[in-house]
Amino acid sequence: MENKILYKIDIKKRTSWPLAIFLGLFLFSGIGILGTIIYGIISESQSFDEFYFSAFILLVVLIIVADILLWQLKGVESIIIDNEIRLIKHGKLFEMKRSIKFNEFESIQVANDLESPFWIKIYGLGGGKIIFNYLGRKAKIGQDISIDYAEIVADEIDRIITQYKIG
Repeated sequence: MENKILYKIDIKKRTSWPLAIFLGLFLFSGIGILGTIIYGIISESQSFDEFYFSAFILLVVLIIVADILLWQLKGVESIIIDNEIRLIKHGKLFEMKRSIKFNEFESIQVANDLESPFWIKIYGLGGGKIIFNYLGRKAKIGQDISIDYAEIVADEIDRIITQYKIG
């Protein structure tokens, strides 16, 4: 049986076009290099273990780059509240989910993220203006929204969670 959704919001990731173009070119070049390495492995009569290792490492790097590129182009952050708080980042190869039970939830706040490293924020891998505090940890979401909009969302979420805990 599906739980009744009390609140749901989807926040679209704003595309950083210079970064997306760079990642696309990197991915395209990397696929060409990987193809060359695989061709070399297949066509050579002698086996070189370095080629296998290089191909594997390059494949892992290309998968990570493809994930970041998809996040830049199609990324969406979702906040869903039903019988728990679910924070989901989707539109990429590896969907990231975090669930917070109501009894673990401590507070919600809004702030410009000054803690996350610059390179994490520029790639869109972390940070956010809406901060969920739970079990002594923080979960951040809403990388590309304004502080005003983040306050509206946070107030609504706080109201819903307070109602849920009381009633």
